[in-house]
Amino acid sequence: MKFALPLVFIFFAALSTDALAQGRFVSSGYAAQSKHQLKVKSSKQAARIAKSRFGGKVLKVSKNKSGFRVKLIKTNGQIISVSINAKTGKVKGG
Repeated sequence: MKFALPLVFIFFAALSTDALAQGRFVSSGYAAQSKHQLKVKSSKQAARIAKSRFGGKVLKVSKNKSGFRVKLIKTNGQIISVSINAKTGKVKGG
């Protein structure tokens, strides 16, 4: 029984090393996602979504950690800023 714990540890270490070598452990972070998994892939697409939802003219589009920030000027002169999540396509703000 003295050697059971070290043997179990070695077994799991070898198993995880094998899984890493085969690429089974993948990070789920935003940076590790490939482009085809994103609903909003470009700043042009984000601008089009914001403009269709709120109207007006797009002033600026910037990329942030979760997607895009779009600044619009509406027909009444009001300036609004909306966030568009790149993964889900959800729009916040306005």
